[in-house]
Order: sequence, then structure tokens, then C-alpha cells
Amino acid sequence: MADFQANDNSTAGPEYHMPEELMVSVPPAGDDFVPEQNQRQVKIFCFNCQQKLDVTGLMPFAHISCPVCGTDLIIPKWFDNYLLEEPCGRGGMASVYRALDIALDREVAVKILNHVGLKYTSPFLNEARIAATINHSSVIPIYTCGIFDQQAYMVMQFMNGGSLEQKLLLKKGSPLAIDDVLQWMHDVAEGLDYAAKHGIIHHDVKPGNIMLDNDGNAKIGDFGIADRKQDQDETVKESYGSPLYVSPEKVSTGNEDSSGDIYSLGATFYHLLTGVPPFQHENLEELLWARVRQNPVAPHQLRPGISPLISSLIMRMMNHSPEMRPGYEEIIRNLNVFLRSNDAAPVVMHKEIPMPKGSSGGNSANSTSSLRVKSPSAILKRRRSSIVRANPEATSEQEVKPLGKMVADTPVKTHVPALSGKNSWLLISLILTAVCVAGFAAFSTVQLIQAFSFSPDTVPVVRSDR
Repeated sequence: MADFQANDNSTAGPEYHMPEELMVSVPPAGDDFVPEQNQRQVKIFCFNCQQKLDVTGLMPFAHISCPVCGTDLIIPKWFDNYLLEEPCGRGGMASVYRALDIALDREVAVKILNHVGLKYTSPFLNEARIAATINHSSVIPIYTCGIFDQQAYMVMQFMNGGSLEQKLLLKKGSPLAIDDVLQWMHDVAEGLDYAAKHGIIHHDVKPGNIMLDNDGNAKIGDFGIADRKQDQDETVKESYGSPLYVSPEKVSTGNEDSSGDIYSLGATFYHLLTGVPPFQHENLEELLWARVRQNPVAPHQLRPGISPLISSLIMRMMNHSPEMRPGYEEIIRNLNVFLRSNDAAPVVMHKEIPMPKGSSGGNSANSTSSLRVKSPSAILKRRRSSIVRANPEATSEQEVKPLGKMVADTPVKTHVPALSGKNSWLLISLILTAVCVAGFAAFSTVQLIQAFSFSPDTVPVVRSDR
């Protein structure tokens, strides 16, 4: 990748015009490549040695070697206010490039329509406008769209993690990690649910249209044949989208609603988890009609590591009858349960169980206890109950005794719990209070006895009148 410099006020080395003898891997210019007379200058930096190079007039996207350090560089191309740095993919309708937004100095993806004319331009720009109305974290955002040099284009977030289709190709038929697939399908289902609630149906859900960003988050894009529900009756669909993932009602009737996207999401789910699409056939017509006449093999039968509940969810998503398929909310809720159970890491309680006497301490199983929380009910059960700890004096060589004999053989020991500082002061206060109360009671008792008692030497005087 070459670094682009928008202005000439650079502190790097002197500008270097590329000699023809130093150009390598440059394919010969065909008849379709005609250098413009008033072509904008293209100046780049070598990302390795920072040498400034003037590559104006060279064939776009050709590979050259830096004349100073020999680093492989790609010739960029101006397109409106964007510098197209590298092609990312080319389809029948459009091509996608990794580009640099000069105004905002950020990396973007530019999708350029391959055809010219109102017949192609209008639906293409309509795709951009539809996708721009979906403001969701699981939908690739559209920044802008327009027409430049008679070519329609749209600018969107660049997803440098590639597509899930590319991940499948790298795996060469092997399935992807189950936990990753569950998270991706959960995120995409949220994005499609948000779009459906705003009246937008995708009509072409497949691994190639699910992209990953730098953090591995999945986002759905390419609403190329999407339409709004209110316009569905007026829209004539001539494409089946992707034959590996298209819904049976689209094959048989040519129409589908949001449940058709659920079928395609289920077929994508199936392919990512098992490594193979639900239906395969060399003949396109047989491939399309197989989903109407047959049911695929359950995913957990192809990959034992798949939960039967997840397998059942996928098969329900791919039900022949649209009304029998689960809605997005049910799909998201079920996937949430599995994601939460997978996110519950083992809980290790250190220093809870002392090492047995005489143990060397080499076995970690004797020093810690691990509990894996498998469900919310397990969490509640763990909170309500106490954790039984092993007897510190027990060893693995001791014989397990019956409960009655263990009680009879166990000597009675008096256990005096240690008092903390706060508790000891409280106890002293109680003792002093009790002593004071007892002393006061004794003093009062003595006073009462003295008041009502007679001395033995006292003789009553009797007065008589004579």
C-alpha cells in the first residue's frame, strides 16, 4: 500500500519521477486505457522509505517497485474526491474499491456501477438511498452517493475484515468456529429485524453480503435488490439473488416478504456451521427446486459439535412454509441464550480449599475448585446454596466411611470462634453494663433491709398516765 500526499508541501525526500526501466509487474495497457490529456497528478509516498514518487500517467492499480528500496507499490487512481487505492471485488453490476476520502482523511469503500444509463443508474442510487435510511450498528453505513464521469457510485464504511464468503473460501470447505457464527448471526438478525421494521426487505442475504470490520463485528450490506413493502407489488424481480440461499417461495412464486430473508439467513447459518450449503446440485434448475421438494440434512448430523437446539432453530428458519418460520425476535432471543451460556467462563475460587497436609502442592485440582455456570437457573441455584468444602485433614488415601461410623468416631471438640476488634469491645461493654446493674441492685437491696429492720437493743417505751 502506498501512502498518498494531497499537497506538495512535504518534508520528505525530493520528488522522484518513475523511470520506465524501474517499473515492474505493470500489465501492458490495453485499448480501454487511454491516458487523459489533463490528468490530475498522482503523487505517492513509499510506505517503507518515505520516498515521494510521481506516478501520474501510469496504469491504475498496476504494481511497481519503489526505485529506492524495491518495495511493491500499487498505483492509485483519482475518482471524484476519492483516491481509489486497490480493487476489493468486482461483480456483474458494480466494482468495489478501497479508497481514501481526501476531505475527511479516512479509509472508505467506493462502489462504482459498471454500466451507464438511467436503466442501471436509477436502481443503483435507489439502493444507496434505501441503505442510508437504516441506521443500525449491524448494517454497513452509507456515507454518500452520486454520479461522476457518467458513473454512479456510493461511498460506505470500509470493512477490512472481508466477507464471510471469503472466510469460507479460506477454510476450503471446513466449517467456521461455532461461537463466532452464533455471534455473527445474532448481529445480522438484529440488523435485518431493524430494516424489516422500517419496511425494507433485503432479498439477497448470503455470506458474501455479510462483512466484518476490524474488530470482527458482522454487518449486512449490499441492499442491491432490496425494496420497500409498499412498492413490492409494483416491483418485478428478475433475479433469484443467490441460488444457494434463495427462499422456496421466491422460486415458486417470484415474491417473498421478510420471512424470505429469514430463510436465506437460515441457509447462510447452515453453510457457516457445516461448511457446506444446504442444497448442492450442478444443474441450476435442480438446485433451485430442491428447496421446494426436499429438506436438508440437519446440521448437527453433519457436525456433532452443533447443539441440537441450534440445529432445530436453523431447520425451522428453513421451513417450506413462511408462516412456520420463527420471527427475528425469537431468533435473537434463542441466540442470546446460547451466547450468554458460552460467555460464562469458569469461576475459579482461589484459597477456598486448603492444601492437604503432607501434599507437595503440585496438583492444582487440590487447591482450587472450578464451577462452570451453564444457565441462569444454575446461577440462582449456586447463590441459594453453600459450597461444600473438602475436609482439610482428609487425604486421597483415606477410606470413605459410612455416615454413622463417621459420627461415632468423630471426637467432640469445643470451638471458640476468634473475636474481631469490634466484637471484643462490644462484649466488654456488655460485661461492664451487667456489673454496674448488679452492683446497683445489691446496693438498693441493702438499703431496703436496713430501713425495715429493728435493732435488738431497742425497747419500746410505753407511756402511762397515773
